[in-house]
Amino acid sequence: MGLRQSAWAQSPLAQAMLRAAVSVFFTVNEWLEEKALLRYVSVSFLVAVAMMPGCAIARAASVLQPPAVTTVLPDNTPGLVLVKATPAAWAEVDRFNPLPAALRPPLTVPFLPAAIDFTQDIQPWLGDEVALALVPTAGSIAGSVLQTLDASGVLLAPIKDRDRFNSFLTKLKATRGEPQIEREYKGVIMLQWSAPTEEKPSTPAAPASTTQRQVPRSLPRQTLSFLPQSTVLQNKAVKPKPELIVPPPIAPPESEPSDPTPLEPPAPKGLAIALLPGAIAVAAQVHTLEDLIDARSERPPLAQNPLFQRTWQQPQTERSLLVSYGEVAAIAKFALTIAKATPEATLSLFGLPSLFDESRLTALTKLYNTVDSRMWLEPDGIHSQANFYYTTPQPDLATRVVPDANQLLSRLPAATYLSANSRNFKQQWQRAIAAQTDVTSQLAIASFRNAVRIGTGLDLEKDIFSLMDGEYALFFFPATGGLLNYFHPKLNLGVGLMLQTSDRAAAEAVLKKLDQAAKKDSKGEMTIASRRLKGQPIISWEGKEKGKVLSILARTWVDNNTLVITTGAEPLAALTPKPYLPLHRNYTFQTAIASFPTPNEGYLYVNMGATLAFFYNLILPSVPSAEKPFVQEFQRLAGTIRSVSTTNSTTADAQRVDSLWVLAPAKQPK
Repeated sequence: MGLRQSAWAQSPLAQAMLRAAVSVFFTVNEWLEEKALLRYVSVSFLVAVAMMPGCAIARAASVLQPPAVTTVLPDNTPGLVLVKATPAAWAEVDRFNPLPAALRPPLTVPFLPAAIDFTQDIQPWLGDEVALALVPTAGSIAGSVLQTLDASGVLLAPIKDRDRFNSFLTKLKATRGEPQIEREYKGVIMLQWSAPTEEKPSTPAAPASTTQRQVPRSLPRQTLSFLPQSTVLQNKAVKPKPELIVPPPIAPPESEPSDPTPLEPPAPKGLAIALLPGAIAVAAQVHTLEDLIDARSERPPLAQNPLFQRTWQQPQTERSLLVSYGEVAAIAKFALTIAKATPEATLSLFGLPSLFDESRLTALTKLYNTVDSRMWLEPDGIHSQANFYYTTPQPDLATRVVPDANQLLSRLPAATYLSANSRNFKQQWQRAIAAQTDVTSQLAIASFRNAVRIGTGLDLEKDIFSLMDGEYALFFFPATGGLLNYFHPKLNLGVGLMLQTSDRAAAEAVLKKLDQAAKKDSKGEMTIASRRLKGQPIISWEGKEKGKVLSILARTWVDNNTLVITTGAEPLAALTPKPYLPLHRNYTFQTAIASFPTPNEGYLYVNMGATLAFFYNLILPSVPSAEKPFVQEFQRLAGTIRSVSTTNSTTADAQRVDSLWVLAPAKQPK
C-alpha cells in the first residue's frame, strides 16, 4: 500500500502527533495573542489615521515638549493616537515605492464628510500633532470608556491659521448644511448636525441657560466660525445637558432616486464640533464633547500625566510619524464591552472567544498599566515599536545577556524563506502555562498533554519540553525531495527544526521511544533506518511508494548538543554539517535586523522576495485568466516589500516588540 493511504497515515500515533502539533500551534498562538492583545488594540486605533500626513515636533532644551492637543485632553484619557500633521514629515515616505493612489494619504478624515479634502481644506490651517482619542464618559470623572467608538472617539486638531480655519468651517456648513444646533456649553461654542435617520419633527425647544443656550441663527458668522480665547465665556456653572431638538428633514427633490444605489456613499452619521481655544474637537455625538469639556475643566491635562510623559520621552518619539498611548485597564474594559456586544458566532469565526475571556483580560490589567507604540522611518524601511509597561517591576523577566546569542542562525541556509528562533522553550512554556487562567485554555492544555501521552507514551513537560533549554529555530527553506515534494512535484520546500539541549543522552532516549512508537503504530509500513549523509550518521523514517523508498522525516546531531530534524533526508543534506551560505551572513537578513535592540529573545524573519517567488511558481500557473489583473496588481504591491522581521525584548519595566518592514526604494529619474 502506498504511503499516502498507509495505515501509518491513519494510525492513532500519527493522528495523535498531528493533534499534538495542532494543539501546540494554537496554544502557543493564544499565548502570543495574549502578549500582543494590547498591541492589537493599539494598532486598531492607528489604522483609523495611519495614512494622514504629518508634521515635525517642537523641542525645547533637552526635554521633548508634549503636543498641544494633550493640554486639552484630561489626564485620565484612556487612549489616543498622535499623528504628525504636515507634509514635510511624510515626504520621506516617497523614498520608497509608492502605494496606489487609492491607498495613499490622506484618506477620509474621521467624522467629517467625504467631500472635505484634507490637502485643500484642512492642511492649510492645521498645526502640530493631530490626536484621535478616547475620552472619559459622563459621570466617570474617575475614568472609564463608553461602549462604542462613536460614543467615545474624538478627533482633536490644533489651529495655526484662524482665517483658513474659518474658510474650512464655511465649506463644511455648505457641504453638510447649517448645523441644527449652535450653542455654548461652559463657554465653548458647540455645533451639531444630527444623523439623517435621527432627524424627527418636534416642537421648538425652550430657550437654554446662559451656559447651555441655543445660539441664534442670526449670530454673525465670524463669531461662530472661530472664537478667540479672549472672547470665550468663563461661566463655569454646570447644569443638566438639554435634550437636543432638531428641525424636520427636508424632503429630497422628486427627481432623486428613493433607494440608494450600491455606489452611493453611506449615509452620514451625526457630527458635533467644539471650538476650543486654539483647537477643534470633532465627534459623532455632542455628548462626547460635553464629557471632554467636563473632564477637562475638573482634571489636570494629559500632558502632566507621568505615565504619558514616560511614553512621550522615549528616544524615538521625536522622529515618529505616529505615537499611541493607552491605559491597559481602560482598553481591556473597552475591548471586553465590544466583545460582549458582538455575536458569539462572529467571534468564533475568527477564533476570538478565548482572547476576550474576562479572567484573562483581568490578569493583563494586573500585570500591565500602560501600553504605547510608535512608527518611524529607517533608511531601509518602516520601523514600529510597542512597549507594554509592568504595573510593578519584573526583574526576573528581563532579557538576559547571553554570549553567542542567536548562534543557530549560522546553521540556517541563507535562502531561508521564513524563520523563527528563540531560546529556552522550557521556561517559555512554563510562563505561558502560568498565564492561562481561564478554563477554556486550561482544558485545551490538558487535552494536548493527554493526546501526547496516548500517542507517544511520553509526558509532554517531563520528557520533551524539559530537554528544550537551549536555542531553537523553526524554518522553511528551498529543498527538493522529502515529504512535501512527494505530495506536489512543485512543492520544493523543506521544513526544519533545530534544538539545543544540555542533556543529549536524555534526548536520545526520548527520540528512540518515538522511533519505536512510530514503527509499531505504522504496522510495518514504515522503517527506522540508520544511514550516513555526507559522512554523518542520520536516522531516517522511511516508507515506500510504488517500490521507491521515501524519507519522510530525518534527523542528525550537527554538534554535541544541537539536533536537526527535517522533512526527509534530501532536505537535511542542505544543512549537514552546515549550509553552504549561512543566514546570518545574508545581506537581506542583516538589513532586516540591523536596527533591532540587543539583547533580545530572537527573531521572526520573512524573506518576502524569495517567499513570493516560491508561491508564484506554485500557484500562478493555475490562476484563471480573469483573475490575472488582480494577481498582477498584488505582485506589484507585494514586490515592494523585501523583508518583514520582528523581535521582542524585556527589561525590568516593560516588554518591547520591534518590527521592521524593509521596502524597495523608489526608482530615481534618469
